[in-house]
Formats: sequence, C-alpha cells, structure tokens
Amino acid sequence: MIEKEHVALIDILLQKNTPFAAYRLPNCPLSKIISQKQREVKQIDLLDIDEFKGMVIAPFESAHSGSAYLIEPDFIIENGMPTPEFSRFLDSLPNTDFPDLEIENHVINHHAYINNADYLINLLQKEELHKVVLSRVISMPIKKGLSYQLLFDQLSIAYPEAFVYLFHLPEKGIWCGATPELLLSVNHIEASTMALAGTRLYDPETTNTPWLEKETHEQSIVSQFITSILSANGIQEYQTGKPVTLRAGHLEHRLTRFTIPKNHIYGKTGKIIMGLHPTPAVCGLPKGDAYHLIKRAEQHQRRFYTGFLGPWNLDEQSDLFVNLRCAEFAKKSVNLYVGGGLTAASVAEKEWDETILKSQTLLTVIEKMQTFAP
Repeated sequence: MIEKEHVALIDILLQKNTPFAAYRLPNCPLSKIISQKQREVKQIDLLDIDEFKGMVIAPFESAHSGSAYLIEPDFIIENGMPTPEFSRFLDSLPNTDFPDLEIENHVINHHAYINNADYLINLLQKEELHKVVLSRVISMPIKKGLSYQLLFDQLSIAYPEAFVYLFHLPEKGIWCGATPELLLSVNHIEASTMALAGTRLYDPETTNTPWLEKETHEQSIVSQFITSILSANGIQEYQTGKPVTLRAGHLEHRLTRFTIPKNHIYGKTGKIIMGLHPTPAVCGLPKGDAYHLIKRAEQHQRRFYTGFLGPWNLDEQSDLFVNLRCAEFAKKSVNLYVGGGLTAASVAEKEWDETILKSQTLLTVIEKMQTFAP
C-alpha cells in the first residue's frame, strides 16, 4: 500500500504553486522530485548547459531560441518521502488555488488532418525533403479532484521502460508524460544517444516480425542524421549497435544506440544537444526545412511537446529525453499531443491511426484515474 505522504506530495506541491519536477528513469524503481525554493524559474542558454545542474525543461521552440528552463535542485526527494527540511519548507508556503492556466490550443479534425498529411506526403514524393513530422492535439475534459500523484504513480507502473515525469512551472503549466526516446545521456565514462523511429502495435506473438520498408527507411534516416551531427562536432570515435526493437507499452519502435567516450564530447555537449534537437523523429529532414514546414502546416502550438527534459549534472549523471507521449493539464481539461513521421511512402489514413495508437499511452491511464476522482 502507498503511504499517505507519498500519495499527497505532488498534489501538495501543486497546491503550493511552486516549481518542481517528479521523474523516474527507464527501468529504475527509484522516483525523484526536484524542487526549488524560488518561485521564479531560471532560463539558461543551452550552449552553456554544462555550467548548470537541476531539471532542464526545453520547449520545441528552443530549436530557435536556444534556451531552456532550469528547476534548481534545492531539494531532491526520493520515492516521494519528504525530508524534515523539505516538510518545513512546504509548511512555510501558503496554500493557493490550484494552478489553472489557459491551455486552449487548436484541435484539428480528421478531415483536416488527412488533407494536411496528403499535402505533405506529396511534397515528400517530389523529394523536396526526406521526412516531416505532423502532430495534432487531442483535447478532453477531466474531472475535478484528479490526483496528479496517483497519475504519476500509475504511469510509472504502466510504462517501466519509459522516462516518466510530471512537472509544474508557474505561469507555464502542468505537464506529464512517458517517453521512450533518449536525446542524450552522459555519465563519468561515456555519452549515448539513440536513433528511434518507426511505430507498430506490440504483439507478443509477432514481436520478431521484420519491420516494413517504410519504418526501416524512416529509422535509417535518423541514424544517418546522428552520424552527421557527431561528425560535424569532430567526433569520429563512437560505437553503434545493430537496429533492435524497443517496446514502449503497447507500441514498438525501431532503435539504434550510439555510444561515445565522454572525453570526446568535452566542451561540445551544448552544441551536440542543439544539433540533435529537434530530432528527425519529432521534426524531419533536412531539419531546417522540416522545422519551417511544420510551423506553416500546424495551426497549434507544440509548446513543450517534442522539446526535451531531464535531470542534468546530478551525481555525475545527466539524462535528457525527447518529450513524446505527453499531456498538458488545466483544472478541467487536458491536451494530449501526438504525431507521426511522414515519408514518401506514408499513407495519410494510416498516419491518423498511428496518432490514435500513440494517444493511448496517456489516455488509458488518465481515463483510469478518472474513476478515482470524486
């Protein structure tokens, strides 16, 4: 049974309207909460990221601005159990109304999505670019009284192989997600990243089935992109494995891992991050052309969707993940953000179906949590 303090801590932090991020790394039983004392959240230049430590949270637009938010690690709480010092800090803060920022965004219907996808696929077939990622927003009401602590716990149970998080930035809102895609991990020995692309429904009886040509090609594009970024930063010594299948809940993706000796990225970390973001899995290729095409084709704001986030420079370890399978919350509603990679071989209707599959990552857990709300 989960102890009462553990159940309440994230909800208490939200009531205090203070910046924090709860997270659990893939295949790790330990969850952590990073919280800072000041309500104002610092913005940092990503090129200088090695100078900072804490929870880094970058929106999609950081590809243009080069900046991210940083929750400083004044307190680090493990497994939801507050220290006496942290409890005293929370007691010193007044209770506030539950944060309820405006999260309205443009919701595209099926017909409009198909038209947009067909238009982009036609450009791809003319070889004006290799890949572009089209996303959409799904908006739905939620009951008052939803426990965000229980939501975080349920996501952690449902998706042990994902990076699971829930963060709150005053004036920016509440987001949570369960993402399978690593952007960059750095420890005292090595750095690593991954080329992740291609999506299919997980079936234990057919999990070793070869991938279709469309997904294989889509993933190879991402591998070539990472190779070019490393080369552009003077990194020639690295290791790659053969493509493997990564399970992410009810979905599977095609994956290639890249491992680099840490001394080869010294002084280059910020440049590598800015080179990788946004990845072809969330933007497209060529990156600049795809980015500007997305800005024209999508009527909604991506906000933190397809940005990246994670703990940085804590205990000689840094882990940044691409913000996929995520949702944005208000008091009475939630926006789910989903997308898919289009290539010349894409079929618009199948891409719509893929966004529905991806939405289930959070939707099934949120719907389950609705039964706990009063």
